[in-house]
Amino acid sequence: MTHWFQVIQVIQVIEFIKIKESWVTYIPKLIATLSSIIVLGLYIEENYRIGVDEQIDKCLPGYSVYLIDLKDKSVVKNGIFAFRAKNMAPFYDDGTKMVKIMAALPGDKVEINKNEQILINGVFVKSGLMHASSIGAKKEDLQGQGILGEGQYWFLGQSETSFDSRYWGAVSDDQIIGRAHPLF
Repeated sequence: MTHWFQVIQVIQVIEFIKIKESWVTYIPKLIATLSSIIVLGLYIEENYRIGVDEQIDKCLPGYSVYLIDLKDKSVVKNGIFAFRAKNMAPFYDDGTKMVKIMAALPGDKVEINKNEQILINGVFVKSGLMHASSIGAKKEDLQGQGILGEGQYWFLGQSETSFDSRYWGAVSDDQIIGRAHPLF
C-alpha cells in the first residue's frame, strides 16, 4: 500500500510541474529571467559587501551586520563608513575592515585636551583614553590638537571602549571602502 501511495505522490508532482505553454514561448522567458538574475547578481557583487562585526563589545552598539556601499564614498560628517585598518597594531592588522562614525572632515580642528576630552571645532564629542597603555603610550602622548589635511578623516565609535582615531589618528582617502548602512 505504501508503494502505491508513493507512486500517486510522484504523479501529482509531475502534474504540478507540467508546463502549461509551449516550449517556444517558455524558453525565451526562462532565458530572460535567468539573464536578469545573473545581471542583478553581478551588479550587487560589484557594488556592495556585507560587513560583520564579530566583537563582543561593539563600538557601534546594537548592530553587528552592515551593508557596505562600495560606490558611495561621499564624505558626510556623522555618517557611518567602512575603511581598512592601517597602523592600528596591536588591536588590528593592516587591511582589517573597520566600521566607525566619521566625526571630522578635512579642515576640521581636532583636539584632545588634558582632561581627555575630544573636541571637534571646539565642540565636545567624547572623552577618555582608556586604551593608551594598551598601545604603549601615555595619555599625555595622545593629547594635542591639529587641523585635518586634505583627504584626512577622523573616526570615532559610540562605545567608551572603542579603539578609534584618538589612538591611531586620521584615516586617509585611500583607506575608505564605502558608506556602511547598519542592518541588524
